[in-house]
Amino acid sequence: MIVSQPTLGALRQVGWWALGRRRRFRVVGPSMEPTLHHGEFVLVDRAQPPVPGELALARHPDDADLLVVKRVAAITPERAWVLTSDNPAAGTDSRQWGPLAPGAVLGRVVLVLDRPGARLDQPPPAGGPEADEAGPRWPPLPALARWLRR
Repeated sequence: MIVSQPTLGALRQVGWWALGRRRRFRVVGPSMEPTLHHGEFVLVDRAQPPVPGELALARHPDDADLLVVKRVAAITPERAWVLTSDNPAAGTDSRQWGPLAPGAVLGRVVLVLDRPGARLDQPPPAGGPEADEAGPRWPPLPALARWLRR
């Protein structure tokens, strides 16, 4: 039997989940579409912090009991996290909250259980099929990071 690299990676993550090294969370709402869809389950590695461009699980700054999944846009020199939605029209993120405290990010999203081969490290392309008349629904990370440094 031949097994593809993405399949092996997904099986490895599910194995870590079975051993208690990954946690499962359900996505609620459209703020991360098209990357994540409402109702999908994701696995989170709480031992490995995300890097810019990856998806993070974080505590909402206004409600510590509410967990959110957002894309890491930048990490400030003070180690605060700048998080963005892939679909900013459908949710809030660091553009409304400001950077999150260093302890607010709880882990890195490593797998969409409903779509094991889904790419999580790639934001939707600017001007791609997710764009509409108003332009792309997702701001480019470098432009947002430059704007936040001002």
